[in-house]
Amino acid sequence: MIEVVLVCHEDLAEYFLKVAEFLLKSGENCQTVAIREGERPDQHKLLVEKALKDAGSAGNPILILTDLFGGTACNVSLPYLEKDRVEVLSGVNLAMLIRALTMRVRKPNLSLVELATECARYAIDGIRVGSSMLSLFSDPKAKKGGKKNAPNG
Repeated sequence: MIEVVLVCHEDLAEYFLKVAEFLLKSGENCQTVAIREGERPDQHKLLVEKALKDAGSAGNPILILTDLFGGTACNVSLPYLEKDRVEVLSGVNLAMLIRALTMRVRKPNLSLVELATECARYAIDGIRVGSSMLSLFSDPKAKKGGKKNAPNG
């Protein structure tokens, strides 16, 4: 099974995991790393290394989810990229995390890159502009089957 490690600023990783566990009604085997203000870069590196060691103890591939591409959490994770062993996916949101946690169990034969790609697609597909969605339902001229999130005009 692919392991999941959340690396985010401050307590975001822990909160994401807590909400995912609430929604999934189960405890999840997932490591979290908090990148805190005031810590030195070598401390960040040690935290990520420990999480990867703990997550990878069974020899399974690891998917690292980070909060912001270009941010410290992502930057400290990227050096650990390793083909078919460790993948980094930035821009984590709740949909992405839930997809990662459920798909790794439902489809255990997915490769690491396939899981990361599926999680990215699912996260993007879950982003909606509410007013655009409402206009589709209220405008009788709106085309059915068109883009659901397309802005009006």
